[in-house]
Amino acid sequence: MGKEIPFDVIIIGGGPAGLSIGSELSKNYKVLVVDKNVAGVTSRSWFVPLDVLDEGVKPFTYGGVTRFLASTFTGAKLAFQAKLFDRYPYVNEKTILPYWLDVIKSNRSQVIDNCAYLDHTVKDGVVSVQTTKGCFASRLLIDASGYNSIILDKYKIKRNNFYWWSVYGAVGEHPNGLQSMQVGDYMMWQTFKDSNENLDTSLAQGRPVFEYEIYDDKTSLSLVLYLRKVQISYSDMEKEYLHVIRNEDSTKPFHDLKIKEIKYGWYPSGNLSQQIAEDHVVFVGDSGCWTTPCGWGMGFILDNYQFFSSQLSKVLAANTLDKASLLSIPHYKVHQKYEVLMNTLATHFLSNATAPQLDKFINLYNQVDPILCEKMLTLKMSEKELREMLKVVLKTFDLKELVQIIPKQDYLLVLEEAKYVVEDTVINKIHDMIHFVSGHEDKPKLNDGFEFQ
Repeated sequence: MGKEIPFDVIIIGGGPAGLSIGSELSKNYKVLVVDKNVAGVTSRSWFVPLDVLDEGVKPFTYGGVTRFLASTFTGAKLAFQAKLFDRYPYVNEKTILPYWLDVIKSNRSQVIDNCAYLDHTVKDGVVSVQTTKGCFASRLLIDASGYNSIILDKYKIKRNNFYWWSVYGAVGEHPNGLQSMQVGDYMMWQTFKDSNENLDTSLAQGRPVFEYEIYDDKTSLSLVLYLRKVQISYSDMEKEYLHVIRNEDSTKPFHDLKIKEIKYGWYPSGNLSQQIAEDHVVFVGDSGCWTTPCGWGMGFILDNYQFFSSQLSKVLAANTLDKASLLSIPHYKVHQKYEVLMNTLATHFLSNATAPQLDKFINLYNQVDPILCEKMLTLKMSEKELREMLKVVLKTFDLKELVQIIPKQDYLLVLEEAKYVVEDTVINKIHDMIHFVSGHEDKPKLNDGFEFQ
């Protein structure tokens, strides 16, 4: 017999992904969680779809979103009550993360704070992890270190196709009341004239969006966000946020906001939920792009951490932890392929469309049942509903306009995603049409039954 390995699993990162999975695996395995700061402390807040909550998580939620809003400086308006669920609960990050920490410790596993990952090696079935507090050995390494994972970099795993939500804001109190806002409001998309030098500026070029959630009759979370292929710096976001809440005419309820707690983060998007693994290494949370639309990373985690842990337990029990075996197990509950494609296209559109094009998109939801907006955000849209939505989209935008919104460098990504949804013959027609509307001189011959109206 060889020397005993101290841990079955080492988890890098003590955020929601690392702690939730650690709380499950520690029931049957020896787990070590290391965090470069303090495990269980986060700068993020979340609300989630009601159906991702099990009985164990419900006590750590409160209130929730009940009304969705949008308002742009060029005049688009949207307001509707939540229909898919009676509310989208807020998750109390100050109680659920410490709870998972307590579970891990009560199961006689370990958590080490202020311990930064440096490097690791894999040899003869043992992962040796070097940290600022020494070297630790395990059978499996789980990377839950977040959006800026250096473990991804070690394996040269590229994320060139990702878009990034860069977010900065604050929880605060309204000493003079909510004014026209209501408890349960979620402002999804608000823009401002002086943040748009011209109407052709897109979010990808730096135009920020303002969002807010109203927790109770005196408390809100408000923030600015950017959707680009690069991350916006903390300082730039802080400056923009303070300008928005103090100086914009349309944010008067926030002019006297008493800031209580800063919230910020960077969320991957654009390629939904990657299943990534190497020999004796697996990636979860932001490092695995465990995300859903609107940055609801916590929603994806709550929906999948128990499922993922149960799948991982199988390979841990069999001690089959090579890359092929880790990739052979499903890491998360699979969404329909057309939903994944829809999410990818929506991310590209929101990032690259101009202000008038975004207005047209927002106003689409005044022409259809607004529940379709909720279903798009939560990836619960049926094929029939998707077709209904596409019909409205194609009546609002002509094909040339839609294609021009998507950057040329993203065409291949869109086609790559689309191949899982439609037949190759359709892909070829889309490819030809893209080339035609992008300025190529030869119009494709659609002589085999395909018509683009």
